[in-house]
Amino acid sequence: MSIIIKGDGTRETFDVQKLETSLARSGAPREVVARTAARVSQKIKDGMTTGEIYRSAFLELKKEERTLAARYSMRRAILEMGPTGFPFEDYFCELMRARGYDAQVRQIIPGRCTSHEVDVVLRKGNETIGAELKFHNVPGFKTDLKTALYVRARFWDIEYGAKDRGVPSPTSSAWLVTNTKFTSHAIEYATCAGITLMGWNYPQDQNLATLVEETGLYPITVLTSISKKEESQLLANQVTLCRDISSNPEVLVRAGIPRRKHQDIVKESVQLCGA
Repeated sequence: MSIIIKGDGTRETFDVQKLETSLARSGAPREVVARTAARVSQKIKDGMTTGEIYRSAFLELKKEERTLAARYSMRRAILEMGPTGFPFEDYFCELMRARGYDAQVRQIIPGRCTSHEVDVVLRKGNETIGAELKFHNVPGFKTDLKTALYVRARFWDIEYGAKDRGVPSPTSSAWLVTNTKFTSHAIEYATCAGITLMGWNYPQDQNLATLVEETGLYPITVLTSISKKEESQLLANQVTLCRDISSNPEVLVRAGIPRRKHQDIVKESVQLCGA
């Protein structure tokens, strides 16, 4: 069996079932999953990285159907929302709005010792959540204990400041959200200190991947019909969702996307997200 290299540098035996599971999440029919996995498996060699395997699978799936390839690339699409974390913050707000939350980005909240810029504030009923978002554009990068410690300290300062002023705390709970993974120490501390964690596949039932699947909100970086430069142009114009394009193609004009490409981009957006 071939030994492959994961994003964090660790090595493991190539498992075709893991590949098939990831392909199935794109919504591909069984026969397409089996056919694509078989073709990719033939190319596996010792020392290949998971990134190289992903690219091979993406290209094979693209031969089958472009929209399947787009859905398969979801995790990578979110990694490409950088280099800053602002588009990820905006995208996360859209996901949570679809879950019934009022969501605001980059809010200044006073604490006891200083004021804090909270990445996202979520409100629903009597619940007010302060969320710190950590965006990474490297798949193997993990959010660590140090980050969990400073998030806990930040929200304690906000709580203590509200107590000093004799008013309710502006946040009732603290979240730490990342598009990649957490270290085991970060998870251990957050569990003890009362921080809710959400990563790409953590926790098992309510994670970023399932949130994307449940809401059906795809970022524009999932589109295969636009270039990296065009992705940046759209994100700079605060166009983060495929549905923004399918519902209002004029955003392509405002972002400076060449008109000759509009038809293909809109068509793919509609196929992924509907009109």
